[in-house]
Amino acid sequence: MLSLLRPISTSRKRRLAAGLAIALAAAPGTFVRTALPDRHIEQIDIVAVADFPGNAELEGFTREGVWELTSPNMDFGGVSALFVLPEQGLFRAFSDRGVMLTFPMPDRTGEARIARLPHRGNLEDFVTDIESAAHDPASGDFWLAFEGSNAVARYSSRDVLMWQRVPEEWAGWSANSGPEAMARLADGRFIILPETESTGVLHTGDPAREGDSRSFAFTTPGDFAPTDMAALPDGRVLVLLRDVTLAYPPFTASLGIFDPVDIAEDEELEIALLLDLDAMIPNENYEGLTISEGEDGAITIWIIADDNIASFQRTLLAKLRWTPDSG
Repeated sequence: MLSLLRPISTSRKRRLAAGLAIALAAAPGTFVRTALPDRHIEQIDIVAVADFPGNAELEGFTREGVWELTSPNMDFGGVSALFVLPEQGLFRAFSDRGVMLTFPMPDRTGEARIARLPHRGNLEDFVTDIESAAHDPASGDFWLAFEGSNAVARYSSRDVLMWQRVPEEWAGWSANSGPEAMARLADGRFIILPETESTGVLHTGDPAREGDSRSFAFTTPGDFAPTDMAALPDGRVLVLLRDVTLAYPPFTASLGIFDPVDIAEDEELEIALLLDLDAMIPNENYEGLTISEGEDGAITIWIIADDNIASFQRTLLAKLRWTPDSG
């Protein structure tokens, strides 16, 4: 979900203008979708798009495709989190409205599944605004972080709620900031970054259970805010970054990177700019990021957009290939 409650900066006017454009798009009687979808149809159509920027290759990255996802199901849209199940050739995605989507990779075949998230425990009275997800390939368990309630829940591979908690370390984040980006490291630690704050949290274990943690200050390039993260095989963390701008749609996106070893008490973590995504894929409100590693050491990066349920935005799925040593 896009939050416009960023700290005041020199770009405040264009943020407000972009926010007004989004509000108009979502307001009844303006640009909302005219057809009423059928909520019972579990169907997701994946169609390649061709409105690319000029660069197919840049800084060691190669664009391998961009697809638009559509569905006649009224629960579709607003995707904010994503992870991949490479052995099954499937994606699992989650939305601002608490919807869980399962669908095949563009080069695979398979049935789609669209369902409301089951079993939220003590969170049933809160709006189900899922903003980030993490996945353990070994067990199949996954974690979801919720904006508004600032809560985290762990689910089994069978989608059964195991544990949930409202970490006190997240309590100071505003309702429109929350746990926007979450990454699970190879050693079982978790890193959580809010969207409009400047302090993240490193959990030494499962954040859905009690455990030690450490808060740390961080900075992003320019006015970018983190929207998702993924741990790389070499231990570093890839960060999806977004800003709002006077464009159509009103978003700009980049990739950043940092090394968790740089997180230390009283030291500020700097997220370095890695790639200008606008130079390689169409502008959109990208909020979900996941990766998989190839046998040749190359990284496949998947990025998905949140369409804000607006008629002038798209749920785009982009695929990039990155050879880290060449960038």
